[in-house]
Amino acid sequence: MQYSEMLPDDVYTRHVESYWHVASCKGTEASPLELLLPTCTFNIIVTDQPCYVKLTSESKWVSLRPGALFFGQRNCSVQIKSKRHLNLCGIRFKPFAFANIITTPVFQLNDSFIPLDKIFPINSVTCSLIQKLIETNELDNKTRLLDELMSDLFKQSSFSIDEQLRAQLNYILDRKGLVKVKDIFEEFNISKVTLHKNFINKVGLTPKKVSQIWRMNHLLQMKEEFPEENLTSLCLNAGFYDQAHFIKDFKLLFGLAPRKYFNQNIQLLKVAHMNISRRFTNQYDPKVIM
Repeated sequence: MQYSEMLPDDVYTRHVESYWHVASCKGTEASPLELLLPTCTFNIIVTDQPCYVKLTSESKWVSLRPGALFFGQRNCSVQIKSKRHLNLCGIRFKPFAFANIITTPVFQLNDSFIPLDKIFPINSVTCSLIQKLIETNELDNKTRLLDELMSDLFKQSSFSIDEQLRAQLNYILDRKGLVKVKDIFEEFNISKVTLHKNFINKVGLTPKKVSQIWRMNHLLQMKEEFPEENLTSLCLNAGFYDQAHFIKDFKLLFGLAPRKYFNQNIQLLKVAHMNISRRFTNQYDPKVIM
């Protein structure tokens, strides 16, 4: 697997973490790519070949046509494979990005690949941009085209931010998921019911689930930074109650026991570590626009 990450135009950095590109290596087409980990982000994905996707919590592969797709929050990892050499590019959105844009409660979009025209109005310009993204593998061109796609999709939207929701999510992120739900509604003077409703409808996940995912992301980061550290120490340092609790949550999110997962996904973990490190060190924060 070859992974590249590109920065969007500054105007989009309040909503977008990054653009990305993944290509399967020649001769490995039969091997599934574990493409998307649970990270509390949304994605628009453009694929150049027919392919199959599968949640690690499911046994059935689902076929997808080439083109642009919207993928909501993930409660577990996603695998993808194709009979041909596969190129994918995407836009990775922050968890609060669609709070004021998508009127459908976003939890209804979880764990699903949805044709882009079911989420956004698609016109001839949009179709042309998607086709150009499919046809080019040059990263500078992809970045330019993805900027144009963002402009086209959101030109009729204020693309405004729910600042309170953003602050609540950043509160969890800054603590790397090691936070109790009661701390959040006490910090922001909001009822537990309202907090839960806002997260489900605008993020797609409960505050507890967001905390769990980012706590596990932090563990993946520590595993990469301290490879000789044993898993028991890592899980306790990440805030899990005990090893049994950690293993249960790990299997739920990634579909495998921790030791087996770490032995089989070395390259993926390096990519995940890069994304997680940038997220926790604020490298995906908005750029100042003069």
